Amino acid sequence: MAYTTINKSSEHFNTKLYTGNGSTQSITGVGFQPDWCWIKNRETATGHRVVDAVRGNTKTIYTNATQGEETVSNMITSFDSDGFSLGNDGGVNGNGNGTVAWNWKANGAGSANTDGTISSTVSANTTSGFSIVKYTGNATVSTIGHGLGVAPKMI
Repeated sequence: MAYTTINKSSEHFNTKLYTGNGSTQSITGVGFQPDWCWIKNRETATGHRVVDAVRGNTKTIYTNATQGEETVSNMITSFDSDGFSLGNDGGVNGNGNGTVAWNWKANGAGSANTDGTISSTVSANTTSGFSIVKYTGNATVSTIGHGLGVAPKMI
């Protein structure tokens, strides 16, 4: 069994299963306000979607597709105190579709970080060792702050 100093890991990461309704709905029962949601419709071949509080709830990344970030206003409409609210996007809220959301807690919308050679916006949860980092690259070898205080084991 892996060692952890986190007494209740569900306060930092939680999986939520839900059924889409094709309209709008609030997903509750996460146990915290998620700052990073990775969502997959389990009924269709639609792609995985990642949305975070640092880039904003209308920005998504498809982890298994070739496009980069995309603006989608009807996917996650807000991050809420115990979950998130959905618009009518079929990939995350298809009517009758079983869907999974993996949710991580960071530290809200983030704050300025000047550690490293490139300034960044960082939302870090040092207890769980998880952070979300937003930066603009400059086509040179650079370092970027992550707010964790120790070197990350995975990026």
